[in-house]
Amino acid sequence: MPVHAFITPSTPIKNLEIYATGTDYFPVGVKALIEKQLQETQYWVKKIQDQKELLTILFDEIIDSIQFLGKGTEEISKGINPKKSPAYWMSISQMRHGFQKVNALQKTSPKTFGYFKLIEEKYLTFLNAFAESIEKSTAHQFVASPDLPFAFKIDEILETFNNPKFSNVPLVQAIIHLASLLNTYINAFRQMNDDNLLRAYPDQWPKIDANISASGIAVLFSKHFHEFEKVDVFLCFPENKKVLQFEGAVVNIIQINSEHKERIAINFEFPDGKAQDFLTFKIQEHELNMCLGMEI
Repeated sequence: MPVHAFITPSTPIKNLEIYATGTDYFPVGVKALIEKQLQETQYWVKKIQDQKELLTILFDEIIDSIQFLGKGTEEISKGINPKKSPAYWMSISQMRHGFQKVNALQKTSPKTFGYFKLIEEKYLTFLNAFAESIEKSTAHQFVASPDLPFAFKIDEILETFNNPKFSNVPLVQAIIHLASLLNTYINAFRQMNDDNLLRAYPDQWPKIDANISASGIAVLFSKHFHEFEKVDVFLCFPENKKVLQFEGAVVNIIQINSEHKERIAINFEFPDGKAQDFLTFKIQEHELNMCLGMEI
């Protein structure tokens, strides 16, 4: 049933350079998706004919920039502070100026230039948030950004590119797959950011479809928990102004390759009786609503 949920490891990693919950945001499924998106981008870039040399260099630069953000996100998730690497920190300062090769397109291909500038805008939004978090965070606290946006102009344009007339246009297809690659890395950073931010804000917890009972929950995640890991499970029911908290343990993990996600099954351990009773009531209420909906 759909439920607003927040699930996090009960204990963060110890002896860190920077605070980390211990969640893995680049599990097998996500890495496979990244590899697929990278290969598809490179496949279409090779088919570009007009301004091929310049565009190939530009795509390579943007891919490197995206992977740079991904590497930093993965390091933080392991408790490694990228700021402690002078070379990495210097590279962040340089990358915050945007894509260097894109300006060469401004006069010869203004429309294509505009597309890449919009991709740059989205990328820099998250790179800057990433850099600011590193600057402010410590071994005891990861300072997350409270206002990461969802809506970007480039996403509106990419919707128009779904038109079948663009299905064999190499530049358009290369941009689509490049943007998908960026989104995968951004989603990993956003999850890490939100896992360090939203615990105290139930009204902002994502609404997910879960297989849920009074004794446990199973969810699809693009992040990874370890088998037998202890986790805290929070469930919010805004219509009742009610938040439930359960201590749990991961008992099963199944790879869902078609969705590049994992099905995480969690058993509640020594749950509070009142919380269980309320959860049972909500499950029964949902099942009744489903039956009434079917009858209608």
